[in-house]
Amino acid sequence: MMKYMAMDLRRLFRTKSFYVSIIIITVFLSIFATASYYVEGMAQELVPQGGRGMPSGVLESIRRAITFNFFFSFFFSLPGMRMHHVLLALFAAGYLSKEHHTGYLKNLLCLPRMREKWMVSKILTLLLATVVYYLVFTLACVVVLLLYGNPIVIKLSQVVPFILGQMLTDMALYAVIMAVVMILQSKAAAVITALVLSLNIQSLFYLLIDWLDILPFKLVTYGMMNLASRAEIPGSMSNLMSSSGMRFPLGDPVSANMLYIVSGIVFVSFLLMSWLLFRQVDYKN
Repeated sequence: MMKYMAMDLRRLFRTKSFYVSIIIITVFLSIFATASYYVEGMAQELVPQGGRGMPSGVLESIRRAITFNFFFSFFFSLPGMRMHHVLLALFAAGYLSKEHHTGYLKNLLCLPRMREKWMVSKILTLLLATVVYYLVFTLACVVVLLLYGNPIVIKLSQVVPFILGQMLTDMALYAVIMAVVMILQSKAAAVITALVLSLNIQSLFYLLIDWLDILPFKLVTYGMMNLASRAEIPGSMSNLMSSSGMRFPLGDPVSANMLYIVSGIVFVSFLLMSWLLFRQVDYKN
């Protein structure tokens, strides 16, 4: 098990798509930070009563009010196009399907209990990749604050519950992608699934079910990606919007506990499904 885990770790840090994901999110953060600093439109979003030609003193005070949480949380939200989840899901799709795609997995299955070892190793490796990805992004946010000249204040009591919920959402996406890989053994299917789920296209399906009015609750309200987008921390864009009297696009913000519950159920369910499929599907043909 440890030898295969070491192999997976070496494979992870040699995977170009992992580094490409980090580079892409860093570029997007740079553009967002530049827009937040120079473009008046961003200031108008935070201060709706302000108009064009806002005095420089007001703009400067808004810049000084921007905190670590503002940059760190933006790309989890709908305005940020859920970029974190999209990039990590696409990376996971390629990583999980690679051994199926090349046929290497069929040779591994000749070894005793290799299927269980493969699953455990892949989940742990993806968890490590997710942690490294968010640590690098955290460092990038710190650099942006330094360039702004703002104090670096990271309140772990706010950030840790928030990021744990988002990471659990990522792990749930990985579990769904893994189940798709087990069933279809196709890299294309894994990539399409990653895009559909991370971009929350499935919310259209939830909306259609809600229109039938057959459930005692609104399914779209409890969709995992909707909950992840609605999670907020003090100083985030959604928090600033709600405190300014603007309505959040997807509804009222939700607590981390609801995201934990839904993401945890999805993760455990699809991980169990993947394990059952891995034991039953014949990979020799």
